[in-house]
Amino acid sequence: MIYLTYNDAPGGIYQGQVIDVCSFLEDTYHERVTLVAFISARGFFANRRKIKKEYPHSIVLPMYPRIENWKKNIGILRMVLPFLRKENVIARGVFATLIARDSMKFAKVCFDARGAYTAEWEEYLASHSPALSNEMRILESRALLESDSRIAVSQKLVDYWKTRFNYQFLNHVVIPCTLSSDLEINYSAEKVSTTRKELGINDNDIVLTYSGSSAGWQSFKVLEETITKAFTQNPSLKLLMLCNPETAKPLQDKFPGRVIQKWVNEKDVQNYLRAADYGLLVREDSVTNQVSSPVKFGEYLAAGLKVLISNNIGDFSEFVQDKNCGMLADIVNWTNLQRPSAEEKKNIQLVAETFFRKKNYTEQYKKLF
Repeated sequence: MIYLTYNDAPGGIYQGQVIDVCSFLEDTYHERVTLVAFISARGFFANRRKIKKEYPHSIVLPMYPRIENWKKNIGILRMVLPFLRKENVIARGVFATLIARDSMKFAKVCFDARGAYTAEWEEYLASHSPALSNEMRILESRALLESDSRIAVSQKLVDYWKTRFNYQFLNHVVIPCTLSSDLEINYSAEKVSTTRKELGINDNDIVLTYSGSSAGWQSFKVLEETITKAFTQNPSLKLLMLCNPETAKPLQDKFPGRVIQKWVNEKDVQNYLRAADYGLLVREDSVTNQVSSPVKFGEYLAAGLKVLISNNIGDFSEFVQDKNCGMLADIVNWTNLQRPSAEEKKNIQLVAETFFRKKNYTEQYKKLF
């Protein structure tokens, strides 16, 4: 089996959502999985080393410059893999899927859809390439309808396919963004206390946390509105921002002494998340967000945090209510908000273990081919 990626750089997301998947498939089905990765020529050799170190069964190729030239990578794939037998391929995203389809190198192609690509380009990425933005509906339609099977990160994404592309097939599976295999799920009151002291957080402080970037779909304006309302109503609230200093500065300036910013190694993020009480996943009501499966959702739960989430965030806005692991952010009673107990945190971590480990989706992956 082949797993094909295009224009995805190594990092935390790549580790958890690509390399971990390859390792999981290989270990579960006892079949060699080769990762074929097209990456940017910028920093190529350093990034190639990172990928091959994490997953030795990798073929890392320099992609043709500029994303608009994605078709030119078909020729590169054909030259590099002239003797490749007709294997099945899982292709991550629209471009990887079309490169796989049009190369005619694979027995069956699975479209691993990470979101609503047409909507994302319309809502957030049009300025990156107006030409691609105008073409994306056709490209996404091809990737979806011409593939042999599909992975959707949410049922809401499947609904989007039905509405926008008249999708009527049944050969798809829903697999949310799952946790990295090296992420440990445990609760230690002692470690939580130590980290809170390190951050200058008192026992009676109720800590909200935001972990992410300033990308458009992260909806920083909505985050600022939410924090302003929460802080005004409850003086015991503090905010831990695990992001770069630029992203945190506006809120730090607005609420001096109540916003703590840390920019830490990826492997240390979970330790800091555990020191908080609630994870914030507040985003604007865009189609991109309506069908999404934010990686951070599972990570918040794994840290034992109740998730305060906007309405219409993929399948998760309903999930937090069904599993009693959070609440909708727009109906939170900030004045009466309390720290979750140790028992509540352990129960939330059990939800993460049950729904966000890759082993829980063995049958779904098996169904693809």
